[in-house]
Amino acid sequence: MSTGFEIVAHHPQLALLPALLDLYLWLGPRLSLAPLIAATRQLWAEVPSPEMAPIYQTFNQLLDELATKYNLFALLKPAPFLGVPALMAERLTLARPFGPRPELPVSDPGTALAWICVLVGVGLGLNALYLWQVGRRVVSETETAVPGPVGPVKLWGNLLRLTVLLLAIFFILAIPGSIALLILGAIAATIAALFLMLALSLVFFVIFHLVYTVPGIVQLRQPPLQALRDSIILARVDPLGTTSLVLALLVISQGLNFIWTLPDPATWATVVGIAGHAIVSTALTATVLVFYQERLVQLQTLQRAYTALSEPAQDAAQAAHSHADT
Repeated sequence: MSTGFEIVAHHPQLALLPALLDLYLWLGPRLSLAPLIAATRQLWAEVPSPEMAPIYQTFNQLLDELATKYNLFALLKPAPFLGVPALMAERLTLARPFGPRPELPVSDPGTALAWICVLVGVGLGLNALYLWQVGRRVVSETETAVPGPVGPVKLWGNLLRLTVLLLAIFFILAIPGSIALLILGAIAATIAALFLMLALSLVFFVIFHLVYTVPGIVQLRQPPLQALRDSIILARVDPLGTTSLVLALLVISQGLNFIWTLPDPATWATVVGIAGHAIVSTALTATVLVFYQERLVQLQTLQRAYTALSEPAQDAAQAAHSHADT
């Protein structure tokens, strides 16, 4: 992990893009879904059943929070993992040091969908530029025999294809899962809650096996499907190392995020949190790429050793077979 921090120490400009994105999300206008959410809530104005009342109330509270504080510009960070880190994308706040933020209301579904598509596309472009910069520095600093990232435009295309692929898989699984959840909820809320917990466990299991997908696309120039396949293989070959990496990233990032969000967003002290978050998160991104390269080298070494051991055995078997034929 120290290698990632050393890379950022040698190239502090790598943290500039995350810092600029956070400054925009903090000081810039807010793209509000309040009118659209208010219109949507009219569709379920009545509680469906007494058993579903707590879930109904919690869901309405969540909608109220999103309507009053959520900023749709947060989709400029479309990826929750290995993209441009943005502290303010997850922080629902309206405050800034020089007065209230201007709001851009979104009132109809068509406009909202158009904004979502544009922001996700631009966000993936920012991710491509960011990962291209970090990936190049990781290759040059570690001197590992990997091709390194392609240009930002081609990398953006690969990330876009990966996003479409993952969304397709998600909807294929989510639609029947949602139908099953509704049916179970109508039968018994306890069974529905158990089913939901099992579904979330499956989601975390899948995410665990896809943790190396983006590093494969960036550092090895792999297409999305090949990167997905190799990520599953690498996670299965080294489950302990992968688990340690994921846990370390979660503990460090979430623990420090608590510190970075301590300053009042209505004061300029938030700049300190944004700067610290940008530096540490970029170091963690570099750490993931370094870790991936190291595990890839180890896997290739094991494959060569296995080939070297299996070839004499195959030659001996062929010789014995030839001797038996004669």
